[in-house]
Parts: sequence; C-alpha cells; structure tokens
Amino acid sequence: MLALALAVATTLLVLMSTVGLAARWARPMLALGAGGVLTTIERLVSGNEVRILRPAPLRKLANRLAGPVRVGLQVGHLDAALQPDELAELRYSTGAHANGLDEVDVNLAVVEALAARLQRRGFEVDVLPATIPPGYSADLLLSVHADSSLDPERNGYKSAHFLPARNAREAILKVAVDRAVLSATGLRDDDRNVSGNMLHYYAFNARHYRHAVAPRTPALLVELGYLSNPADLRLLKQPDRLAAALEAGVVRYLSDIARL
Repeated sequence: MLALALAVATTLLVLMSTVGLAARWARPMLALGAGGVLTTIERLVSGNEVRILRPAPLRKLANRLAGPVRVGLQVGHLDAALQPDELAELRYSTGAHANGLDEVDVNLAVVEALAARLQRRGFEVDVLPATIPPGYSADLLLSVHADSSLDPERNGYKSAHFLPARNAREAILKVAVDRAVLSATGLRDDDRNVSGNMLHYYAFNARHYRHAVAPRTPALLVELGYLSNPADLRLLKQPDRLAAALEAGVVRYLSDIARL
C-alpha cells in the first residue's frame, strides 16, 4: 500500500514539476516549493536539487492540461506616471535618456517585436506597463529595459532576477536568456554593474507590493545595452534583432523545463 502511494505521489510530482501546474492550480499546502506535502515528496524523490523530469507522454499530457504558453512582457517605465499609491515614488521614474533617445521608446519597440514573434508561435502574450497587475501569473515574465551612463565607454548586457530568487526556475530562465542574448548580439557581459534596484526590483517584490508578479512566476529583468554607448546604441536601434535574441532565450527556457 505504501509503495503504491509513493508511486502515485511520484507520478503526480513528475506531472506537476514538468510544467508547474502546482503553481497554477494547487493550494499552497500542496504546492511544490511551498513547504507543503509535495515539497516533502519532491525531496524524497530528487533531494534538494533542481531537476526537470520530462517523460514524453507525461509532458504532452501536462502541457495539454496547462493550455497555451503565457508570457508577460513588461515595458520598462511605460506609463510610470500612472503607478498606484503604493508605488507613488516611482511615478517620476521615466527611464534613461541619451543621444536623443528615450529608454521607454526603445523598450516598447523591443517588446512589440518580441510579442509578435511569440504570438506567431501560438503563445499568449501580455504586454504590460510599469504597473504590474496584482499577483500577475504566467509561465514567465520579462521586464525589458535599456541603460545609460555618464561614461560613454560603459557598454554591455546584464540581467537579474529577484534576490533571493523567488522560485527555483528563475535561475534556469536567467541562464537561458543570458546565453541567447550574449551569443546572438555580441554584447559584452555587464554583470558586474547589476544594481541593487535590479536585484530588488519592485515589480518582483510580492512581499512588499500588491502590484507585483506572483512569486511562483519566474521573472527576469533585462538591460539590453547602453543608450550612451555608440556601439550599443546601434544595436538598440534594431529592436527585431534584440527581440529575436530574447525569443531564443524564452524558447530555450521553455524547452529546458519541458513546457514545449
């Protein structure tokens, strides 16, 4: 009887960890990574390692049950003046400006190009402004930004998920997107300039703000280069090229977690 119960529990674990169904439907006491029953089973089966179990029949069934892939794309600083009262101090956070370009316009162009690419794949895409709907949930969310510096020599790409990571899949998302962007664009890795504001980005801080991404939704902030650097600026004026790089990272991530 015990063996049968463990077999059933293991099957459920495989199914749920394959596409994160627990994050969508299970109650907190049952969810993976929530200190509940399935967390205990998860540790018995796979220890504390992050493992994506992907038997083909279960993957197909789980993906059918989960429905279309849903991706959130936040346009950094868009409509910042409309932030709610809890984020009133950010109403004047309108983004960088350099060389005649506003960051928000660059962000919007990249997001629109990326949304079109993902929709052609059959994904559901939500294009979001600076204000995130309370408890927003999806398969993943990217917050798209560009940077600027008083030093015109500073250049490169960087990204960050919340610190500490809000769920195990954020690290997987970061690796997939970083590798895709750095490979496709030739941008320098600017990881050493990741800021505290990136690591504690308000839109990922569900403990302090209602208008934040749900903790179980992997979320990543990307800075796609510096408006103040001539080489980066040339790339930032090619939104579809950047969108293609981000698309490759998103698809790689979804493949890594068996969501495709």
